[in-house]
Amino acid sequence: MQDRYLDFINSPFGKSIASSLGLPMPVRLKRATAGYAAQPLAGVTALLAADAEATATGQVLAALVELGAAVQIAPAHPGLAPLKAAAQKAGIALQSEGGDSEPVAPVIVFDATGVSGAASLKQVYELFQPRLRRLPKHSRVVVLARATADTGSVEGATASMALTGFVRSLAKEVGKNGSTANLLVLGKNGDAWVKGALAFFTGANSAYVTGQVLTVDGAPKGVKAIASPEASLAGKVAVVTGAARGIGAAIAQVLAREGATVVGMDRPAEEGALGATLAPLNGVGLALDVTDPKAPERLASELISRFGGADIVVHNAGVTRDKMLRNMAPHLWDMVLDINLGAILRINDRLLQGALKDQARLVCISSIGGIGGNAGQTNYAATKAGVIGYAEALSQVLAKQGMAINAVAPGFIETQMTAAMPAANREVGRRINSLAQGGLPQDIAEAVTFLASPLAAGVNGQTLRVCGQNWLGA
Repeated sequence: MQDRYLDFINSPFGKSIASSLGLPMPVRLKRATAGYAAQPLAGVTALLAADAEATATGQVLAALVELGAAVQIAPAHPGLAPLKAAAQKAGIALQSEGGDSEPVAPVIVFDATGVSGAASLKQVYELFQPRLRRLPKHSRVVVLARATADTGSVEGATASMALTGFVRSLAKEVGKNGSTANLLVLGKNGDAWVKGALAFFTGANSAYVTGQVLTVDGAPKGVKAIASPEASLAGKVAVVTGAARGIGAAIAQVLAREGATVVGMDRPAEEGALGATLAPLNGVGLALDVTDPKAPERLASELISRFGGADIVVHNAGVTRDKMLRNMAPHLWDMVLDINLGAILRINDRLLQGALKDQARLVCISSIGGIGGNAGQTNYAATKAGVIGYAEALSQVLAKQGMAINAVAPGFIETQMTAAMPAANREVGRRINSLAQGGLPQDIAEAVTFLASPLAAGVNGQTLRVCGQNWLGA
């Protein structure tokens, strides 16, 4: 549904009214309009800085250059010497940052993997504080920290955790101009896999992802890093449940955009809409209800016979049946639990018996409702929290097989379901996040595609919120 307030506030007249009345002034986000390029940061300047003891600077610098960025350095910053040394060793030319009267680079990356104790956190303040007033609209801020368990000291773990609060707060400050801030936590094996995460978090594909913490660690057994983000899903077969409309249709479209062959699945009643979604994508439709007892076997047989198995499975199908628990009939509980959670477990159990290809990646759709809870949604919230726990637990099993599983937790997304909400509730839902607007189905699709692709090779068992940093939940 169209956000008329967002349209109004971004008109010249609307801006003047909002300014005089002190109304929220959300910035229309810039989203991806095409697939990943070989060098998605070509023509983009990235400011790279590091703390004095940072340990990932060389990998981060190389990744930014490989992604096409022109790398700037901040003068007289504590991590300048090791940064210059890394650049000299790699033969990379660095640019000097402009003067105080010029806008700062639209991408800022700070390697804080070496911070330890309270005093060292001043380096983060010193980099960001003088630059925030000059931050362009639609900027991307990425801070890197070392996983607390891998810092090697109590002081290091303390400082690493402090960065989560810093980044979440910073995201609430920069969101007013359509910018995002996120934290990448590097495990002991994460440095080598940072490039793919940077490709996502520094670009338009992550427009509605902000204030989030994502861990990057070693990839599953046998997985190799890709040279380029371009067409990273070429030759892959991707299954999407609930693919006929809304978020599911958007997921199918973005997966296909990156080169995947999409097998879309939805209820027989949605067969017409499913065909309309998949036809332009040259996809394959399966009119099959996820709750059908025969669904797991039929899906597995179809995948094996036609494609030799699937590379990607996206569990998107889901329903809501909201009632206060005291008024909830048993069938409403059973329906939501079966569709949103039970079906995922049954289908995966069968697909893991020979219907998934090597290095397959699974993505489940959760919800911020499963993180923060909602009155009247005990059934729905239970399933979406269950999905998060399922992804975390299964990830360790799959990693030994060279596979991975992650989850995406959407916030308020502009869909048919939210369009049917009472106007007041809908308007509040749109504004209670750091970007002061609802997300689009494309935002979920971009996150799913990232997690389903080799770009997220070092991400496993994680849940990524796509909510504009919604005020609800952790």
